[in-house]
Amino acid sequence: MTPGNISASVPQYVAEAVLREHGVDLADAERGRGWTNATWLTDEFVVRVAKRPGAADLLREERLLKLLPAEVGCPPVVAAGVRQGHEWVLSRRVAGDNLEEVWPSLDDAARSRAIEQMWERARHVHGVDVAAAVEHARPRSPFFPPGREEATAALDRLVSSGGLSDSQAKGLSRGLDRFWAVLPEAPRALNHGDFCTPNTLWHDGGVIALLDFEFAVVAPIAIDLNEVVKMAYGPGDPRERAPLQPTVRRIAASALEAAGGADVLVGYSIMLEMWVLEHELAADDPDESDRANATAMLAAFAEGDGGYFAPLLTGS
Repeated sequence: MTPGNISASVPQYVAEAVLREHGVDLADAERGRGWTNATWLTDEFVVRVAKRPGAADLLREERLLKLLPAEVGCPPVVAAGVRQGHEWVLSRRVAGDNLEEVWPSLDDAARSRAIEQMWERARHVHGVDVAAAVEHARPRSPFFPPGREEATAALDRLVSSGGLSDSQAKGLSRGLDRFWAVLPEAPRALNHGDFCTPNTLWHDGGVIALLDFEFAVVAPIAIDLNEVVKMAYGPGDPRERAPLQPTVRRIAASALEAAGGADVLVGYSIMLEMWVLEHELAADDPDESDRANATAMLAAFAEGDGGYFAPLLTGS
């Protein structure tokens, strides 16, 4: 999501103070992307400041990064702390571009290579010791209801708001019943938790880093796998999706069992699209593309045959 402009504010004051202590003027910084944090970039540093005071994710994320192997590629943290009640982290800036921004300029081969390299780096995240990671990961992801009751309540809200029909909600509920039934047996691992092209760094024709681990969570790796599968099998222009499918099919074949199986993958996908749709329905300035895609995904999953993921899951 594109952040709105933040006028002179506490986060800006914090960023200015942190950069000044490291010999940089905020006037020489550019505003970066960010949804939950305010971000400024200089030639040498990136400073992220929580937009709200109090406990946030930045210091927890800073501790988590120490557990990640070098293969993940995370930029090194220079300093971190709390000022004016706002958590902040200062990192070295690594040469590269946000993958989402360069994606339109990539050909099919480069896009497939990017997906493969993203997943390879994610595999190193998934390999982190769970016992060590759970202390620093989020206790739960904001994108997924923590239990059956909360998921049912979210479906009811979407019906009340007109986002879903009664019959669609019943179909999705059946899919979630299968999810809850098998979830206890699914292996757990550290997930990036917001695994996507905006949180990927691209340089010299390849993926060099995964970024922004504030939503990292210990759960089945279906959370991260869903994002990869949707890139090739979700709604969108088939001419763009189809060339990516052989790569994603190979990734899914190697990862689906460890992810908990098809019902776990579909269940997490349903809940994420529920979150997206509810968020966009409530937004003052909704992203119509996100809303349309979430609606399409949920309508297809409600049919009970795997929805957009059916060709992958059935091998057809």
